[in-house]
Amino acid sequence: MKTAMLAAGIGMVLGLSGCKQDTVKAPYGGKQDPLPRVNYPQITVEGALQPYLVFGTPTVSKESGVLKVVTPVRLQSDGQESNVQYRYIFLDAGGMPLRAQADWRYSRFPSRQQVFLEGNALDSSASDWRLEVRPAR
Repeated sequence: MKTAMLAAGIGMVLGLSGCKQDTVKAPYGGKQDPLPRVNYPQITVEGALQPYLVFGTPTVSKESGVLKVVTPVRLQSDGQESNVQYRYIFLDAGGMPLRAQADWRYSRFPSRQQVFLEGNALDSSASDWRLEVRPAR
């Protein structure tokens, strides 16, 4: 029995020595995102908040050629307020983020009351948008 195990171990070592080593050291390639860009959600919420927030239909308008978005949101929890940060990301006609973007904004969501999140593009080339919401930091 010991002889058979020893022979198997030696066979494995000899088999591994014949393997070709990676001498190129190429970088690891990135994985393809299975979620197509057209199916990416327009409003994203960080995981801890997701069960507690509900969003109404956003209102999108152009004021003096600049895209403006107002999104109603409501906290569904009882008796507690939640402090959050949000930001709108504005995109050009090709789906690329504009160079100039507004920073994160702070908001307090009272329990069960509707709050309106607002965002304006910083230039007139915006044609689409996304909203990100996370707990306040």
